[in-house]
Amino acid sequence: MASVIEQSALIPVPTGVRVIASDLDGTLLLPDGSVGARTRRALDELRDSDTDLVIVTGRPPRWISPIVEMTGHRGIGIGANGGVVLDLADGQVLEVFSLDPDTALEVIDRLRHALPGAVFAVERSRPGARLAPTEGAAYDRLDSLPTDPTEFALGDGYRPRWPVPADTHIAPIEELVRFGDVIKILVRPGDDVSFNNDEFLSVGDDALAGLVEVTHSDPSDRLLEVSALGVSKATTLERVVARQGHGAREVISAGDAPNDLPMLFWADTSYAVGNAHPAVLSAATHVLPTNADEGVAALIETVLTQL
Repeated sequence: MASVIEQSALIPVPTGVRVIASDLDGTLLLPDGSVGARTRRALDELRDSDTDLVIVTGRPPRWISPIVEMTGHRGIGIGANGGVVLDLADGQVLEVFSLDPDTALEVIDRLRHALPGAVFAVERSRPGARLAPTEGAAYDRLDSLPTDPTEFALGDGYRPRWPVPADTHIAPIEELVRFGDVIKILVRPGDDVSFNNDEFLSVGDDALAGLVEVTHSDPSDRLLEVSALGVSKATTLERVVARQGHGAREVISAGDAPNDLPMLFWADTSYAVGNAHPAVLSAATHVLPTNADEGVAALIETVLTQL
């Protein structure tokens, strides 16, 4: 069980930390999706140190540009729950770990049997793609900005949470997954389904076990996020830091939601923010103050004092 850190207490940090891996929404960011002043100061100081930051998020590439602007981070980013590696200095997609089209079709078939009425969408990316500039757009406007319409495509009947561009591709989901480059399948239940997102995840796990990775990142939004088998925040983070000569002992990780669990389990030392999902609170080595109290900023400040 994680040890709970009071806001005034010194945060336990292991020696030899070379990488801080942090989730964004619900973790590094404030509840309104912005970057707190204390967090920005901590990030600026971290950038001038010998310790690297890796942003590890469930967000697709089309939602990453504002993070670069607000945090000033120009290093490596991992998006789509490990599905893409991004160079945030030039806004380029470096690597993609996509779903095989035949596997994607099997996912759809299994979930339709397990969840009659389920609807689907896809997130796509490809190596060499570039992040669209947002010019400081607010988060609730990102989906309505003109971008490559193939990045986010809707299966018939899928209603996105946020407004989307008028030219967003809408087609039968079988057609969409055959295009390839799918880094994540999004699944919503039918309107007559009453269970919560944890129950939804349990159904998805049972139906798709051994075929793909299934998770969710927001307990308040009934949405399954499906990635290729063996692709998670942990697997891609491990690949990225290994190129720098680092392993789990030199990395500390912070998160709040079930999609962060693989990353938290992988790092030798992990931190849940106080507002985290119960499973994350149980899995992490330590519990920080909440994201509203800028708990990750406090963690970064502590790391910097030990350099």
